[in-house]
Amino acid sequence: MKKIKILLTSLVLIFAYNINVYAASGSLSVSSSNVYAGDSFTVTANINQAASWNIHVTATGPVSGCTINQADATADAMDTNKSFSATCTTTGVGTVTVRLSGDVTSAADGEARDVSGSRNITVQQRPAPSPTPQPSPTPQPTPSDNPKDNRSTNNNIKEISVEGYQLVKVDNNNYTLTVANDVTSIKVSASAEDEKAKVTGIGQHNINVGENNIEIIVTAENEAQNKINIKVIRKDGYYLEDLDTVLKSNKVNDINITIKNDTKISKEDIEKIKKSKKTVKLNYYDDNKNLVYSYILNGKELKNIESLEPSISYDTNNKKDILRLSNYADGIFIGLKESKNLKGIKIKLFVGTKYEDNDLINVYSYEKNKEKLELIGNKVKVENGYIEFDLKRGTDYLLTMSNIPSAKVVVENKLPIVPVIIGSILLIIILVILVIMIIRKKKEPSALNKISVDNQPKNNQS
Repeated sequence: MKKIKILLTSLVLIFAYNINVYAASGSLSVSSSNVYAGDSFTVTANINQAASWNIHVTATGPVSGCTINQADATADAMDTNKSFSATCTTTGVGTVTVRLSGDVTSAADGEARDVSGSRNITVQQRPAPSPTPQPSPTPQPTPSDNPKDNRSTNNNIKEISVEGYQLVKVDNNNYTLTVANDVTSIKVSASAEDEKAKVTGIGQHNINVGENNIEIIVTAENEAQNKINIKVIRKDGYYLEDLDTVLKSNKVNDINITIKNDTKISKEDIEKIKKSKKTVKLNYYDDNKNLVYSYILNGKELKNIESLEPSISYDTNNKKDILRLSNYADGIFIGLKESKNLKGIKIKLFVGTKYEDNDLINVYSYEKNKEKLELIGNKVKVENGYIEFDLKRGTDYLLTMSNIPSAKVVVENKLPIVPVIIGSILLIIILVILVIMIIRKKKEPSALNKISVDNQPKNNQS
């Protein structure tokens, strides 16, 4: 009997051990917890003993990139270990917080387990490098050194400027300038202190995207040279600080503004877009310069929006409620930071990792206080990996190929403009004909009466 008890106890311990071994889990790691501003680090999401997974990594703070969205399952439905990494580039000083969310499911028990975690990375200002000793300048000959050479040695610059821009002076020999993406050339002007000196390098200069260096040389009468460098950076696109310029420019028809995951659009900027009546696209790109999503603001239709945080999360705290209301439909979940009416704003979203071109996607919105789904986009076609639909209000969204019968339909059915115009014209013609007929009918009795009077015999006068 004692041996049997020992054997049963051993079996229970082995069974409990196996349960722990095969429980799916997830974790988050970073390559460094302390970096300098402008440096990069790597974030890695790890899953263990999982047959399927739906995990997301996001980051807040002075950083770009740091996004992981992975939803998949093993081909053989067996548990495996996986790691997914992303490169994060710091953009300033502060604290970067990286968060892991989602769930993993083990083939051993089929139970989906939530995974979470966060890591903080401290971003410090890079220490200033130690100054490099500069070689002593070669002494220029002076009249006292060479009594026979009375030429001027003055090669100092008096003025230097770029037409339409304000140069930033670094030191006496170095200046910087940043220009917008649509600037292809600049005009440089400069003059020397000594009228006998010569200045070269001035005039028109073509500017490429990225860093350009323009050298201005002041040559003294005695041939001694003084070199001045202007570093001109032409942006690779338009950013929020360029909004005023592009709204006023007639050369820019397609206004695309590059944003970060923490960009905020102020009320003043929204008012500028409304006043211009132009369409502005706020584009967010991944580390490989691929468009992830775009907020499309129509200046003619924008309403009273105080501000806008154009960011998207591929997860939501209301996921379980949405799944329940949709009868657990398969699809993509997205969440917005806004909770207001967003009329006049469309969103273009990349869905090519899950759907193929020409697939028809239904877009459902969810509001927690209403506890229901609303169909706001019916059979939206996937084109080049993207779908585009109107935003009705800030909320959570479900993108799915499934039809949800219980959802409220709020898709606007707009009548084609040509039939409406033709119908209006026909209606006007009919009304005119009716008015003419009524006027003629009123005139007919008086004419008949006149005929009757004319036909009456006249009294003979004696």
